[in-house]
Amino acid sequence: MVFKWQKNKKIKRSSAPLTPWEQEQKRRQERLKAKKKKIELRPEYDRNLPKMKKKRTQRLKKHEKVLLSVFLTLTLITFYFILPFSRVMSVKIDSSYPESKNEILEASDLRYYESLFGVWPRTEQISQKIKKNVSSVKSVDISYKGSKIAIKAQEYPMVGYLKRGSAYYRITSVGSVSSEKLKRITGKYPVFYSFDSKKPLVQTAQQFSKLSPEIRQSISEIHAAPTKVDPQRIKLYMNDGNQVIAKSITLKKKMKYYPNISANMDSPGIVDLEVGAFSYPYGKK
Repeated sequence: MVFKWQKNKKIKRSSAPLTPWEQEQKRRQERLKAKKKKIELRPEYDRNLPKMKKKRTQRLKKHEKVLLSVFLTLTLITFYFILPFSRVMSVKIDSSYPESKNEILEASDLRYYESLFGVWPRTEQISQKIKKNVSSVKSVDISYKGSKIAIKAQEYPMVGYLKRGSAYYRITSVGSVSSEKLKRITGKYPVFYSFDSKKPLVQTAQQFSKLSPEIRQSISEIHAAPTKVDPQRIKLYMNDGNQVIAKSITLKKKMKYYPNISANMDSPGIVDLEVGAFSYPYGKK
């Protein structure tokens, strides 16, 4: 019998169950492989451990800084709300006329010791409210200096005083009337009488403001004297003793003739500018 050697031919393992000894050997081999793998990985882990610790420390420090910043910010905000410099401590009003200050302050609706955080966003609203409620105010500028508020109000020029009962009120060039009673009046401006309606007063004030300074200073009183035929009729009492009859809507146009007419009068009298432009002494017509 001849045996032939078969090169590189693998011998198939029997499919029979392992004996207890073989099973133990297999488990031993697996434990050795796992231990060897762990030994091989450990040096790399040991090398990366310091880097991991450093990164972790950096992250912790970063988180601490963020938390500290948030805490300090909240603390400062809390102190700001509590301390007086976050509150309205004073309101200074700069206006053209002293009697307007109370009107402007009331219209602003600002309150002592109220939070500035509630005032700042309302700055434009406060300006509009002042102009709406104080008709003599032309423009408003509001500025802040710490807890102090400064309101600078520019008002329309004053043209005279309105007499109501026993009180006097300031009239501006647009016909607006102040709500504050005046403690005293001067002879620099004329006094308006009997203007019970708003429209004639506005027309007269606007026309009067357009007169030359010389003519304005020559008028002492202006009276509303409407008739059924002419509801715009007014009377002007002059400092030279003359009386002028005119229309509120044409006052500027007609009063420019007054200096020449009065210069040619022999005695004080009436200058009629209602329709034409002529004069006559008192007691004659």
